[in-house]
Amino acid sequence: MPEPRVLIVEDEAPLVRLLVQAFRQEGFQVATAGNGIECMNKVSGFRPDVIVMDIMMPRLDGIDATRLIRRQRGLDKALIVALSARTDETTKAEMMAAGADLYMEKPFVVGQLIERVREHVGIRR
Repeated sequence: MPEPRVLIVEDEAPLVRLLVQAFRQEGFQVATAGNGIECMNKVSGFRPDVIVMDIMMPRLDGIDATRLIRRQRGLDKALIVALSARTDETTKAEMMAAGADLYMEKPFVVGQLIERVREHVGIRR
C-alpha cells in the first residue's frame, strides 16, 4: 500500500515543523503550504489523501481554500481537517459548510489529530 499523502496548510512555522515530524513518523508522505494560495498551487500535483487546513491565514483563508478544493475533480474525496484557534460556532459552521470533514480547535493534541485522520482514512497501524 502506498504511503498516504498529507498536505499541511498552516502559517505558523513551529506548528508546521511539529506536524511534519509527527505525520512522517506515522508513515505519511508530507507536503506543506504556508497559505491558501500556496495550497491551491500544490494540491493538484501532490494529490493529498488528507489536508490539514488552518483557517486564519494570509492571502487566502482556509474557508475559501476549502471551497476551491471541493470544486476540483479528484479532490472531493480528500479528508479535510480544519485546525483553528477560532472556537465560535459561526466559523465552525462556515468551515464545515465549505467542505471540511473534521474541525479541531487549537490548542490540540497531535496524537489525537493523527488518530482521527487514521480513523477517517481507514489506515491501521
